[in-house]
Amino acid sequence: MNSNFIDFYKLYYRIKKMGWVKSMRKGYGGIGYTFETLIGKNEESFFLPDFKGIEIKTMRIHSRRNIHLFSAVPDGEFLFPMERLKNILGYPDKEFNMYKVLNKDLVCNYYTRIGYYKIAKLVVDRKNEKIYIDARNHLGKNLNVDVSWSFNLIKERLYYKLKKLVIIEADSKCLKSIDYYYYKKINYYELKSFECFLNLIENGTIKIGIKIGIKKDDKHLGEMKSRGGSFTISERDIQKLYKKVPLEYFEYQLLQ
Repeated sequence: MNSNFIDFYKLYYRIKKMGWVKSMRKGYGGIGYTFETLIGKNEESFFLPDFKGIEIKTMRIHSRRNIHLFSAVPDGEFLFPMERLKNILGYPDKEFNMYKVLNKDLVCNYYTRIGYYKIAKLVVDRKNEKIYIDARNHLGKNLNVDVSWSFNLIKERLYYKLKKLVIIEADSKCLKSIDYYYYKKINYYELKSFECFLNLIENGTIKIGIKIGIKKDDKHLGEMKSRGGSFTISERDIQKLYKKVPLEYFEYQLLQ
């Protein structure tokens, strides 16, 4: 049990003792924003772990949903990979159909249908050390997307941001249209290995979400917005990627 986690646990325990905390932001994201504000996290440190090398994820208790691991823009040979994906696989926006958008989750173990005439899936290319998108039309012709994420890029994001992970579960209630949270439960995890990550990509446990939208305000109408590929895993599968650290063995030391 490293000292950074002990420091974090003491902060968490102080917040838990506060009981019900008023949300500091409206909407679903209030649960994470409120907790991170209480521990003093800078919201703009997007590529850094949330607290001394530890990444923090928050969720409503008993909620079983996808956990966003990290986002990464493909680093293959093309300079504007998300623009390329939009042009080749995109479909018209429902409101402004003169602009293309793309919102699909891709996995390795089957093709995902995109619109009426296209399909796509992920491929783990161990020889060339990259994960790429294999896209085809309805006749099976390769669309030559040529968009990929190198192993080096993924390993860097994974080891730099996600070697140590904390999941905080909270109860929630709404009083007079104001949300309140009680940060009730904590679990601490340590990453198994990069090889494990690749295996989970290959069997479809980890997926990559491609979300390419457009700005819709008058000044910037039609401008593309995207953070790249979003690597996600279901909360129920988290122990396939991480080793859970049993906190009960350390509780006495943590609270000294």
